[in-house]
Amino acid sequence: MAMTHAFDHLHELVRLGDAALLRRFGPQAIGVLVVCSRLLRPQPIAGEALTPESFVVEARQLYAEYVAGSRALGEAMGQSADAAHRSDLVAARSVLQSFLASCSAPFYRGIATARLESLGSK
Repeated sequence: MAMTHAFDHLHELVRLGDAALLRRFGPQAIGVLVVCSRLLRPQPIAGEALTPESFVVEARQLYAEYVAGSRALGEAMGQSADAAHRSDLVAARSVLQSFLASCSAPFYRGIATARLESLGSK
């Protein structure tokens, strides 16, 4: 799956120190940031606008957004699953609707929306 692949590449990049990360600045690494930003932000990064200095900052910021989004989605999915397990589908849907109201990342919105649809409507 290409999406996971982009996040794996992002993780590899941000594990580097700033100087090593700066040396990775180039078309391939810029491409990773652009793909990840499309998944994580309503307004993706313009690759041509990145400078070596902004590249390091953006890589670290995107990874922070990825981690925070994963945690928030995981928490919402867990709470929703717990409610569904108790046969409280109203609460199960409500948790996901709240998550969707607070999340702008297309990647996480897609997962939460699919789960919400699988719970059916009222």
